[in-house]
Amino acid sequence: METSSATPVTIAQPPKIQFWTFDAEITAMHNPLPGLYVYRFRLDKPITFVAGQYVSVFLPGKKPAPFSIASSPEQHDALELGVEVVGPVTTAMSQMKVGDRVPLKGPFGKFVMTDTEQQVCYLAGGVGITPFMSMLRWIRDTHQDGRHATLFYSCKTQDQFLWREELETMMRECPNMKIILTITREAPPSWPHKTGRIDEKMIREAITDVPGTVYYSCGPVPLIDAMFALLRTMGVPESNLKREPWH
Repeated sequence: METSSATPVTIAQPPKIQFWTFDAEITAMHNPLPGLYVYRFRLDKPITFVAGQYVSVFLPGKKPAPFSIASSPEQHDALELGVEVVGPVTTAMSQMKVGDRVPLKGPFGKFVMTDTEQQVCYLAGGVGITPFMSMLRWIRDTHQDGRHATLFYSCKTQDQFLWREELETMMRECPNMKIILTITREAPPSWPHKTGRIDEKMIREAITDVPGTVYYSCGPVPLIDAMFALLRTMGVPESNLKREPWH
């Protein structure tokens, strides 16, 4: 069902079966790495969504393409998306410029936190950080000091982290967040964070109640399967494992 306006969301809750169509203007484009873009859109009307949801981009002659929202649900007049160029829609988007307009529809998806989840952990690789930026920004913006969030974010090299500066600021300023950045290739001497793949030792060092924490993972299916297989061996019940796979 479509409507012309939305009611702001102030607490996490299961998303309603309701979406809107937006005329979105590109106000900023950042290309931090070959094949990776961060887009900022100004919307023609306010949007309401829950952190972790996504919108679909509709371009003429192409199938709709879904993208997780990176911005905080507390911001209703703009959206931020992290996009990897992997197909016709993303290729067309990479050729756009500031001022161009893109049709968006949404929000969609159930990859969202509930109010009862006070200990959460996010497992991200590459551009899979996108929905977790929305969740972390929402926790920060709404001052949810009672909710404790841990992020494990893995990339091959130090140059591949999206929003690294903002994440490092969260490390310093948000005591209820733990942000673990790790690179899987050889680290330069100046690298101040972790190295190696996310493993049991790294998880146990950061999380005191491993079985009682709710885990979210976003990215390629092999990454999610490997992470969740590890967590099962660590005693995490299936009900505490939530995924957003890419195919």
